[in-house]
Amino acid sequence: MMELSEASESSAANHRKNDVPLLRLVEIAPSEVVDCVRVADGYLAGDIALTGAMRELCPSCKTEHLKLVLRQEYVKRAHMFCERCTRCFDARYLDGTPAFALA
Repeated sequence: MMELSEASESSAANHRKNDVPLLRLVEIAPSEVVDCVRVADGYLAGDIALTGAMRELCPSCKTEHLKLVLRQEYVKRAHMFCERCTRCFDARYLDGTPAFALA
């Protein structure tokens, strides 16, 4: 019994060490997460505060760390945002459950 427990702990540590992604990022239209207006070159929204850099890189431009955007005046729901390519992403666990949904 002890060996099994140690093996599972070791496996979990290796899993964390290998940095296996725990989230799947799904691109979403900005209008789904932010109160905004479509303009010729994108979307126009009120002032939105970015909470901070996440460890996840943008799946589109692959160079920028995504920023977390929490609910606020113009934000309908929490999501991740890339400042470089201005795309929005929903974070989901590997089973498809939304990571930012409130229970």
